[in-house]
Amino acid sequence: MAGNRLIISNTTPLINFAEIGCFDLLESELGALSVPPAVVTELNSKAGKFPSATAFAHNGKLTVLPPGNSILLNHLKQSLHWGEAECIATALEYSDRNPLLILDDTAARAAASIHGIPFIGTLGVLLAAKRSGRIARIKPLMDALRDKARFWISDTLWTSMLQRAGELESDAGVEI
Repeated sequence: MAGNRLIISNTTPLINFAEIGCFDLLESELGALSVPPAVVTELNSKAGKFPSATAFAHNGKLTVLPPGNSILLNHLKQSLHWGEAECIATALEYSDRNPLLILDDTAARAAASIHGIPFIGTLGVLLAAKRSGRIARIKPLMDALRDKARFWISDTLWTSMLQRAGELESDAGVEI
């Protein structure tokens, strides 16, 4: 997916990949990352809980793109967290760069869909990385997401992701 496409990430995916030591995987799979200022603010505010993620806010790898349309931003802010609202507003302002949002929040994904903005989430990036051959298995990284990043994955989604990745084994030890 890398190229001239504008990749805009919300806070949670950055935390997830940084805390499991796979920030480079996120970049290699999608390309250079941009964030709005609210995401940097959120990363800074979570320094005590997620120090690895906060470090990425200051390592020069993230391009900060502030949204300029305050009317749109205030409208989005009514139903979304500030970072998510800024991500969507920025994507809409840079629509000529074919933006892709990295979002995990359900409400933010719904808003992106309403505005016709494509998105991918943390687990989608892992699945894409498996399919592209960048990683051999997603299960160890999903385990790390639960343990290190404290990322909640429902049992249904867990099973679905392992099935889609071809990693779910039956009780007899045979892949389904």
